[in-house]
Amino acid sequence: MKRIILVFVVVCFISCSPKLRTSIINKLPALPEKELVVVLDILDDQIISGEKVGEIKATDIGLSNNCSYYENIHNLKTLARQSGANLIKLTAHKKPDKWSTCDRLWATIYKVDDVKFYETEIDWTPNRKLTWDDFKGKPDLEEFPNALAVTNSGISYESGAINVFKEGKIFIRCVFFNRGSWVIPEGKTDYVLRHEQIHFDITEIYSRMLRKEIQDANLTPNNSVRIKAIYDNIMAQWEKRQARYDYQTKKGAKKETQEEWEAIVKIELAKYELYKAN
Repeated sequence: MKRIILVFVVVCFISCSPKLRTSIINKLPALPEKELVVVLDILDDQIISGEKVGEIKATDIGLSNNCSYYENIHNLKTLARQSGANLIKLTAHKKPDKWSTCDRLWATIYKVDDVKFYETEIDWTPNRKLTWDDFKGKPDLEEFPNALAVTNSGISYESGAINVFKEGKIFIRCVFFNRGSWVIPEGKTDYVLRHEQIHFDITEIYSRMLRKEIQDANLTPNNSVRIKAIYDNIMAQWEKRQARYDYQTKKGAKKETQEEWEAIVKIELAKYELYKAN
């Protein structure tokens, strides 16, 4: 009998993390892990007054994981802190294409004295409350004639990289936009600031609700149509809730109602505590 030997060859492709590189011209002591690092977009034209530390980048070989724009921004922040820098100015961005599943980023990093001065966006966190210095926009009294202050915040979502080894993840952000938020001089009181903070907190509640609905539906970036439908529904609820908050509190003028809303928001943040992070 002729023996036939079947040889099964298993080819294993190994997916990698993105390639992170630094080119440091001025080595500084590393910053603490939770030190604030501000990222400026490519089109941001702010003049940077600080010490240039070097160049950093996040690229890949074509099939990396954990390399969406959201994730690579976090990777660049880690590189910046390790190099003693607290400001990242993006200089180039290549979106995923046929050559790569990743968002590839290049940036210049700096050490500046007052990094909050450069902020254009603030991600909601439980330990950082808004201050009046965060409101950098120009008052628009034509559109908001009776307002003492306006908080501009929103919810965004992004799909992580998808390749043959791993399904992408969905990342959700609750963001305060500094340049779209403003206050007039007579509005700069602690009480008005509390009212504006609740607007931001309500946005965070609905970002958690969005995470919950997407997780409960077991959706991945491949389900983009269903994700968009859920997002649109949550945003419609969010807009109505924000309007109701202003109406019932008379934009903060009804102190008793304002305090009731503060208690409700605290309870709802706790209710969705499990969905506070991606």
